[in-house]
Amino acid sequence: MYRMIRKPLAYASSFVLLGTLVVFFGFHTIAGERGILAQPELDRKIQLAEERLMLLDKHQTYLTHRISLMQSETLDADILEEMARAELGLYSPDDVIISIDL
Repeated sequence: MYRMIRKPLAYASSFVLLGTLVVFFGFHTIAGERGILAQPELDRKIQLAEERLMLLDKHQTYLTHRISLMQSETLDADILEEMARAELGLYSPDDVIISIDL
């Protein structure tokens, strides 16, 4: 008698376990953090990160150029004057200051 009840119970519990696993992984495949429904948001984040990387590359190129102008072998007088005025705050009333924030 006990064996007759035990066998169907084992089948039922294995189906319940298998069903639970299928539902769990199915849910996370569709609605999870990286699931099918989250794909547009992930694509948007990737695009924003690529744009930010492009801006940072441009800024790095700008800074590298400025540093190369300040090398002791090729010191540019205009860069030296600009930096001295900026550090000391020595601007005449006739100066026009254009600030470009990158």
